[in-house]
Amino acid sequence: MQKTTRIQTTNSRPAEPVNQSRRKALKTIAAGSAAAGALAMTGKWSKPVVNSIILPAHAQATNAAAPIGTTTPAPACNTQVASACYAVDLGKAAHGKLVLPLAGVYVEGAITPAQAGVAITIEIRTILINQSSRTDTLQTTTDSSGSFNVTQAWTANDGVASISGVMVTGPCNSLDAQPCPT
Repeated sequence: MQKTTRIQTTNSRPAEPVNQSRRKALKTIAAGSAAAGALAMTGKWSKPVVNSIILPAHAQATNAAAPIGTTTPAPACNTQVASACYAVDLGKAAHGKLVLPLAGVYVEGAITPAQAGVAITIEIRTILINQSSRTDTLQTTTDSSGSFNVTQAWTANDGVASISGVMVTGPCNSLDAQPCPT
């Protein structure tokens, strides 16, 4: 027969019986846990050695050759702007001297491998007569031989004094165009 003891309480509810064997069992479990924790913290404790890791089925189906954190490189882009140059239209000259502003610029070039319909962007950076800068952006496409050309015309009101650079951009690269040989 189990021994039951009543505990005096300060609230108005009647006292509940407490099972002594249950209390004793809880004390024993608490003491055993503390002892196990103390043994685990002794100087004889060593770091476990992991020789292998077993992956779940879905992880085994992935690319095991690629280390974690790497990405598969994008396919190589092989359509390159191979050449580009520009020629300035000087407009009117008086007595062999340039009369500003410039009238325009002609840009030509080619891509490799040759193919039609490739989008090309041309940025013409200019210095104006008032010393400010301006960039004109033109769009064109290549013909069947992979060539492209475009002309940018300016009026006297545009006030273009000089060209500071021409950048030609294709699908895979950009190229600073140089003045065309005369």
